[in-house]
This record gives sequence, structure tokens and C-alpha cells, in this order.
Amino acid sequence: MTVASPAMLPALRLLFLTLGVLLISGSAAHAATKSLPLPAEGQVAVTFAGGVKSVKVKSAPAGVTVAGGVKGDKLAVAVVRPRGVAAGGKVVLTLKGKVTGLKTVAAALDGGGKAPACSGLDKRLAKRLAGKADVKGLAGVLAAKLCGKPAPADAAAVLTQLGLGAAPAPAPPAPGAGPAAPATGGRIAAPPARSTPAPTPTPPPPGKPCANGADDDRDGQVDAEDPGCADGNDASETGEVDVSAECLQNGSGAGMGESTKGLGVGINRCGQFTKVRVDAAPGVAACEVFTGGPGWTCTTSGGYGVATGPAVDTADMNLTLTGPASCARKVTIALYRPGGEVAELYGPIARCKTGSDAPACSNGVDDDGDGMVDDHFADAAVDPDPGCTSTTDTSESSEVLAPASCKIALGLWNDEGDIAGATAEGCGGLRGFWFRAPGTVTECGHRFGAGALLGCEKVRQTGGTMFDGPSFDTLSVYTALDAPADCRPMTLTLIREDYSVWYYRAKLEGC
Repeated sequence: MTVASPAMLPALRLLFLTLGVLLISGSAAHAATKSLPLPAEGQVAVTFAGGVKSVKVKSAPAGVTVAGGVKGDKLAVAVVRPRGVAAGGKVVLTLKGKVTGLKTVAAALDGGGKAPACSGLDKRLAKRLAGKADVKGLAGVLAAKLCGKPAPADAAAVLTQLGLGAAPAPAPPAPGAGPAAPATGGRIAAPPARSTPAPTPTPPPPGKPCANGADDDRDGQVDAEDPGCADGNDASETGEVDVSAECLQNGSGAGMGESTKGLGVGINRCGQFTKVRVDAAPGVAACEVFTGGPGWTCTTSGGYGVATGPAVDTADMNLTLTGPASCARKVTIALYRPGGEVAELYGPIARCKTGSDAPACSNGVDDDGDGMVDDHFADAAVDPDPGCTSTTDTSESSEVLAPASCKIALGLWNDEGDIAGATAEGCGGLRGFWFRAPGTVTECGHRFGAGALLGCEKVRQTGGTMFDGPSFDTLSVYTALDAPADCRPMTLTLIREDYSVWYYRAKLEGC
């Protein structure tokens, strides 16, 4: 092991801590809850305050997205309510610090230069705290409107994609045009898939139409795959009914996002339904449903995405397919009415593209569903996955939770709460580590036992390094932050002597 040169060592505010004790009790900042009312449908409410050290969303109604953050003790939080989200209740925040000057702009999209502080506002509002909407583009629009500046050129497209602003006037779709790509976790905002009337069928082969292996009504679906079949004894495959013109004109349909394995489905004002079945090739591996109300769940069955719940007329679904989507095959969205009828939307995937996705460790997706995304060196990775060994790794799931014999503690090294870190003892030979801190890292250091303080690399919210050779001594990690720690999870990842990975993850006490 070589000691870092003076130029590589962390600054003195880390050096004096090398004899300190890791504090597990968390930040001493005062925590208070604040309730924020929801804006009108299609609007965004932005709340400002001073004296805030950190912000966390304690609760938010389904379908609502919350974004924002703190910079220099100035808070800015946006509450986003798309059209069609019939949400009730309030957004409840947990704020640390001595909150002053709380102010809410209830209709931020109306503009008027109402922000008390505009410096860095777009960056603060670009961080999603809760919900599913992609707020990165919206942040620039809000900052411009609240600071009296011209809106970005793509402002109208951003708002339309998120279902914000005034509802567009209904208009028939252009001939041959398909719907636009969906916003992440949101509605489809473009010309819809069309309801296809059944052509006059040719004489069917022998056997019952719903159990004869033939596409009797020539709609591309056979037997039980056809929503027109109640069961194998049904005497007709043509039991589907047309959806309303309003449903067709409101951008209902399926579209592809960034991943070739991910589809977004929008069902907008399509009449009451209690069940949705989506058939997309090569099959549905996982699904989520959002209706703005409770009681809806989504599961997979027989390769379909199946969502059920109380009667509603609007829903959004996110689907993960078993492989890249088949662009040559249309998607069937079957809506099951409370009275037993079945309505059907049948159309192509909007902006469907073929080809391989980026590797799992640099694609911006939580591929293994553990709440952590990509390698810590990947662009924009803020909560990296210990299962990634590099940005070209094709799996996020190679990590193992550290056993009890590997004693790991995560916490703060000082009462001010702006130096976080970890200790690891009895973990065997280690070749390296990285630590995801509860804030943005400005300095990074580590040491073994009572040895000298060594430097390490910092990347956004992580600090880490690889060692010259395996070390078996107790590891201590120090990361200085640009502000007092907040409640985001901390992760210590240990690269072991055989290059396998152990990790431990926790939040500060009181979070």
C-alpha cells in the first residue's frame, strides 16, 4: 500500500477526523413536516422557503410527482399534477432546518416572474423526489416561467408529453400517423391507435371459433388471445365493442420510451373499465398501473400484462417486455367493462425501434428492481448499483449483502452532519471500495486501522478507489459533503479479494 502524495490527500477538514468516532445518530438538524395542497389538474405548484437543510417526501397522492431540492439553504419544490389525475389529499414534506418564508405559487405554468430566487432554480427542480414523471425537461420550463424569462423552444412538447397545461382540442388523427412516444410513466400524448372494425369473415374451419386455432374474424388474434372470446366454448371471436371517439382522440395507445423492452400505455377517457389486458410481443415480464386512485394492481399472466381494480375511465401502464419489442406486431389493449362488455384498442407501437439496449449498468434503468441504478461511473448515476463492476457490465444483480461477520457501520463523522462515511471490520481481504454518500461529495479519504489517511476518487455522490493489493485491516471511509447530509440511502460496496462484491445499505437514524 502506498501513501498518497500531499497533492492527493483530502483537505484538512478530513484529516482532523481520523481519530474520530462514526456517529450513527444522524444529523442534529431540526425536522418538521409541511403539508402542500395539490394544484389544479394540468398545473404545477412550486413552493419556496429559506433556512432549509434538506427535504424528503413523507407522502404524496398516487399519480402526483414531486421534484425539487435545497441549495444554499434555499428550498424549491414542485408538485406536478397531470390532467386526468383525480387525486385527493396533500403532499407532506419532511424539512430539516429552521424553515422561513414559506411561499407557494399555486399555478406556476401561468408564469409571472414569481420566484424569490432564480439562481440554479432549474437544477433544483430537475431532481425527482417522488412519483413517476420525467421532470428534467419540465424544470427548465418552470424556471423560465417563474423567473420571467422566455420559455425553452420545446416547452409546448414537454408540457404535452407530461399531460400539463390546457387540454388540447380534440382533433382526428392524421391519416397513417401513429401516436408519439410516451413520457416515462405517463400518458400518451399524440394521435392514437385506431379501433379496427372486424371485416366480414370467411367461412371458419371446423370447430368452435374460439377453440379452432384459426383467426376467424381476421383481427390478428386467435382463440383465447382474442378479447372477443369469453372462453373456448364461445361461438364467436367478434364480441369486442368499439371504444368512444373521445378515447381515440385523447391519445390512447402504446408507445416505446428509451428502452426497446419498455412500453408505456395510455388509456384516456375510454369509458368505465375494471380490467385491462395488454398483449404485446414477445410478452410482458412485469407491469405497473397508475389510475390516480387506490385499489389497482398489475400482474403478468400468460405473457399478458393484466391490471384490475375499481371502475375507472383513465389509466397509465408501464410494461417491461421479456425481450425487445416486436415492431411488426400491433399491440392489443382490451378493456373489460363492469357490465361484461369488452372494448379493444388495436394499433402499432409508437416510435418503435429495434436493436440492442445499452448495457444494464449504463442504461438508466433499475434492471434488477433493487432501487439502485447503473455503475457509479455511468453518466448521471446518482444511486449506483453494487452489482455493476463497470459501465459495460450486462447485469446489475451480481452483488451479495455483507454477512454478519463483516461488521459495517454507516453514519456521520461530525456533529455538523457534513462529513459522512463508514467502517468495515472483519470483512476479509479487500481490493477496493466505493461509498454512496447522503449528499454530493467534495472530498474523499480512507485509511486502514490506525494508518495514514489516503486519498480516493469522488464521482458525484460517491467516493472510492481500488487498492494496490488486498488489505485485511479495518477500513474507514470519509466523505466531505457540500451541505449537511440528507435522508438519501448510503451504500458501502466492498470489492473482495476474489473480486466478488459485498455491500451494505442504510439511511441515517431518524430518516
